[in-house]
Amino acid sequence: MSAFISDFLYAFRILFKRPGLTLLAIVALSVSLGMTTTTFSVLNGLMFKPLPFEEPDELHHVFLKGGTGKMMPLPQEKLQSLAGVSCFDEVMAYYAGTINISGEGMPERYTGAFISPNFLSVLGHEPELGRSFSEDAALPEGPREILISHEMWETRFREDPDILEKTIRANGSEHAIVGVLPPGFHFPSNAHAWVPLNRSLFPGDESEAMHVIAVGRLNDNYTIAAAQDQLQELYASWDASSVEKKDQLQLTCEPFGRLEMNTASQSMLVVTISSVIFILLISCANVANLLVGRALSRGREMAIRAAVGATRRRIMQQLLTESLVLSLIGAVGGLLFAAWSVDVSTDSILFEFPYWMNFELDWRVFGFVLFVMIVTTLVSGFIPAWQASKTDLNEMLKDTSHTSTSFRLGKMTRLLAVVQIAFSCALLFGAGLVARNTVDMANIEPNFPAEDILTMRMGLFPRDYPEEADRDQFYAELTEAAGKVPGVSASAVTSWLGMYGNFEESFLMQRPGSEKPEVNYSYIESVSPSYFKTLKIQTLRGRTFHDNDTAEFPRVVVVNEEFVRRFMNGTDPIGQIIASASNQLNPDRRFQEHSARIVGVVSNVRVSNFTKPEQAEAIIYAPFMQTASSFMSLIVQSDDAGNPELKKSIQQAILGLDPHLPVYFSQTMASFIDEQIYPYKLLANYFLSIGLMALFLAAIGVYGMLAFNVSRRRREIGIRMALGANTRNIITKVLKQGLYQMVTGILIGTGLAYLIGQLIRNFLFGINPLDPSVYIGVLLTLIGVATLA
Repeated sequence: MSAFISDFLYAFRILFKRPGLTLLAIVALSVSLGMTTTTFSVLNGLMFKPLPFEEPDELHHVFLKGGTGKMMPLPQEKLQSLAGVSCFDEVMAYYAGTINISGEGMPERYTGAFISPNFLSVLGHEPELGRSFSEDAALPEGPREILISHEMWETRFREDPDILEKTIRANGSEHAIVGVLPPGFHFPSNAHAWVPLNRSLFPGDESEAMHVIAVGRLNDNYTIAAAQDQLQELYASWDASSVEKKDQLQLTCEPFGRLEMNTASQSMLVVTISSVIFILLISCANVANLLVGRALSRGREMAIRAAVGATRRRIMQQLLTESLVLSLIGAVGGLLFAAWSVDVSTDSILFEFPYWMNFELDWRVFGFVLFVMIVTTLVSGFIPAWQASKTDLNEMLKDTSHTSTSFRLGKMTRLLAVVQIAFSCALLFGAGLVARNTVDMANIEPNFPAEDILTMRMGLFPRDYPEEADRDQFYAELTEAAGKVPGVSASAVTSWLGMYGNFEESFLMQRPGSEKPEVNYSYIESVSPSYFKTLKIQTLRGRTFHDNDTAEFPRVVVVNEEFVRRFMNGTDPIGQIIASASNQLNPDRRFQEHSARIVGVVSNVRVSNFTKPEQAEAIIYAPFMQTASSFMSLIVQSDDAGNPELKKSIQQAILGLDPHLPVYFSQTMASFIDEQIYPYKLLANYFLSIGLMALFLAAIGVYGMLAFNVSRRRREIGIRMALGANTRNIITKVLKQGLYQMVTGILIGTGLAYLIGQLIRNFLFGINPLDPSVYIGVLLTLIGVATLA
């Protein structure tokens, strides 16, 4: 131990005799360890962190699964049959949705859940204040109760000690607050309010059945396979009329909280992990290069140590201790870098993960950093220490040029330089592909003035608006009131705004020459007549909508250019009849039950799918007064769309129509478009950071390798110049020496780049994973940087 302490203190002194190189190695290690730690902190939060429930391994989702493996909800009336299945001790169900809260203060929209009264007992939690739901609360005629989050109690109610005596308005109905849940509890995802799961999602509308997600606590006597067999037996007993396409589905279960990953996500996970490992290896190569140079320059010191009795083990211990000191300092720097980058990453994420997926440094991550530090020490320090410990005493003491030792260790520096160039080539190629993909997304033209369009969303509940005519009247009055706000030049409402409120639906249309209607898929959007004027969409044929396109008049639709191109086969679309196909799992769409006549064609605009540059949406527009939609988005056109004062003015106009209606998702269309491609921008920035870091390290490695070799051949170069070689001859010879390592590294890196391209091809849209322009750009960059180095 005394020898180790002595070596440890000596290592500090010897390393900082050349502070520039030592600092460079520490920075390289710190950044690479920091990147690695940040990546695994995120992975730990996503995949490995224990769920915050009692015995989380016993919790299992129960759901219908089709051929694609996608989770589908269960008809609510089937929950009672699940309660009799012996493989689960207890079963509860939930449906995540919007809960509008009003009463004290401004109305607000919260993410909430409609949930079984027993959900807290299933999850193993208790309220912080009050109690859970009463048993009667699950009955349609039972008491209306609500649980709120600790955070809502803090912010909206200012920690009112009499909170359990209050009644608030939730989704148009009075609810008694019966409990406050513990801090940080937001099941099922990011909920802040919970109401009992009745027969309907919307209080006051008992006309339609719900589909819910079930969670059961697996009995200790059953395995997952046995539970799945029992669920299949139960499913076979269900009436086919209650489940659409029953023969194509199966009732199954899987562990709750499991992260679903498609092929693209799995590929990106592999590439991400590989990239940080590559960076770490490049950093190790740099440190190894530094230690090789130090070991060579201290050859006489090692020889003298051996002459006075030091063993090979003792010499290796000294050199490995120096490597350990570098790694320790690098680990401290890496932890500080990781703490900063995790905070920055968390703050910059615009979309929400489930509340248990929080990214932070914990003991697992700390243990991982410690493990990586030890491996880094061994990888970067062992080989130089081993080579230095083999010093021939007589040879070293007699050698004044060090050429023999230089020859042995020079091979290692050249090999390390090749490795650095190869990894840098692969990482730069991956970064180039992702960056090219992101640039293409950002350059997609929406075909309307996105920066001049302000959007906000709202939902009307049947308790306040029991009839479709009531909702239609409100949205008509809203459009008129918003249009009168100073600074607004046009306003409209739409059921769809990007990912809010729409998805591709099936419709029937009889193509010219076909014998019967065919099923196709298109987006269907309910809009007000002023929608096309607000977004400045051009009418190409026919007409758009009038104020008299109401439920009392024949149903009409307008389609866009992409719809005509995709489905009409050159036929004039005006006058063609289409009808949405029936979908039992979405019975609230009245439009699906009726046919409509195409009366107009409009130009294409892009309000979503900005992650797919090559794909425009085929859209069917329908008058909002001929379709049923409780949730709509208001859009207004204004030169001052980004001004917060305009948002306040419009919200005041909305409160004048309904003082209990909250407005949310308020932003310009330009910022909404940015949000759609934000994950790709984040990934592109990540890969560019990785790639540039790799390039920087590779440049240092190439420079270090050549500088090392040139310094060892100084006497040889002097003799060459004495015999007539000029500066150009010497520089050419040195560059040729580096060119061999550069070409070898690029060839190996190109092979690695091909593998990366294949891994992320499912993540790229409209980009060739073997894009020659990216290859050429990376090669020219590498050649330029390596030559400069």
